Amino acid sequence: MGKVTLELSEQEMRDLAEVCAMSLTVLGQAMPDGRNPRADAWQKLLVALVKAGRTVPSIARDMELNPDCGYWFFKRPYIENAFYSDVLDEYRDATFWEELVARLANRSLAEYYGQEAVENMSPEERASHSAAMEKSLWNEVTHYGVDRLLFMLAPEES
Repeated sequence: MGKVTLELSEQEMRDLAEVCAMSLTVLGQAMPDGRNPRADAWQKLLVALVKAGRTVPSIARDMELNPDCGYWFFKRPYIENAFYSDVLDEYRDATFWEELVARLANRSLAEYYGQEAVENMSPEERASHSAAMEKSLWNEVTHYGVDRLLFMLAPEES
């Protein structure tokens, strides 16, 4: 397989390095054990692309070498103001609320129908039963966050 050559402006190279840094963050959180060969290949490529960004002087001043792993990363002050940090924050926030709503709806289904009955439902049945509940829960958390949620401990735990 031959090599590919890209010509990028400094801004495009900065954007590419930031996209790679963001992808490394997501990859590290999604697969922290590092035992997946495909994830390892992605990590190797992403690290190489971030390192390539370091060759551009205007980008290099915003980067530093992590002595623990030997990879180049953007410095903490840069990351805190970078667009990709905002993207990651929004992604984490949206994922948290979506997951919370889905779990609460599934828990409510199990309480109403019984865990065994829910497990025996097809995914389509489960989705149709939980759709209205998820919508109500979504409206609640978008308006009030977790402020009005009530968590009840089992009597033996309280």
